[in-house]
This record gives sequence, C-alpha cells and structure tokens, in this order.
Amino acid sequence: MDRFDRQLLAALLENARLSFADLARRINLSAPAVADRVAKLEANGVITGYHAAIDPSRIGLPIECLIELRIADHDSRRTLEALAQIPQIDHCYRVTGDACVLMKASLESMEALEALIDQLSQYGASKTSIILSTPFERRVPAPLHNGNGAGRR
Repeated sequence: MDRFDRQLLAALLENARLSFADLARRINLSAPAVADRVAKLEANGVITGYHAAIDPSRIGLPIECLIELRIADHDSRRTLEALAQIPQIDHCYRVTGDACVLMKASLESMEALEALIDQLSQYGASKTSIILSTPFERRVPAPLHNGNGAGRR
C-alpha cells in the first residue's frame, strides 16, 4: 500500500460518500485511477464496506452502555449466537481479561437496560457502564496519516 492508497483510505474514512472525482482531486490522481485503487482495496479486503453513522438518541435510543460479560457456559459459540439475536446489542467483541465479551448496547430507557441486564444474566455475570459522552470515534488510524496533516480529524 502506497501513500495514495493511505490518503484514499483516510479520505473515505472521513466521508465514504465522496465521488471518485472528489477523491481524485483530494489525492491528486485521475478519477479512473482512484476507481481502480478503490476496486483493488475492496477486492483485497482492505475496504470491507460502507455505512451510514447515526445518532442513536435521535431515533429514540438515548441510553448507550458498555457491558462486560463473563460467560459461565463453556459453549461460548452458543452464547455468542444467542447474543447476536438481541437487537439492543450494537457491537460485540470477544476480549481478553476478566470478561469474555464486551458489548455496546443502545436502549430507549433505564427499564429496557434493566431488562437487558436480566436477560444477559442467564449467560454469566455482567458489569455495565453507562456511556456519558463520546469525545471521539472512528478516527483515522495512525498508519494512514501523512506528513501534511491530510486525513487527520
């Protein structure tokens, strides 16, 4: 991956809706060259998808939390499959340390949070932290930064 690929990825992380022409102007390549590079990055699995970022509070989910779960059952695959069916869980990570799983959930009320915690208790002991704010997220990874500051947030 060369500097153009890194600049291209940084620009797409900032705004995945940029046209090939806009990307070309940003990184000083032709639009066909940018299109070719994007296609190669997708084919090589570097770019795994595009998405819309939403504010959960604006769709009626003002409570966000992180939940650590220490799985009691030795069949973690079965537990992970069950967790995948819980719509309030936005993200789920297998982690090292005391917890086996770290999840992020978005909920409409404290009552819904309590019900989720009760539901999770069948899988093991949990610890919940309410998210007060998100100072930053979706940062451009350090290897994609270049010397002139482009791609920085």
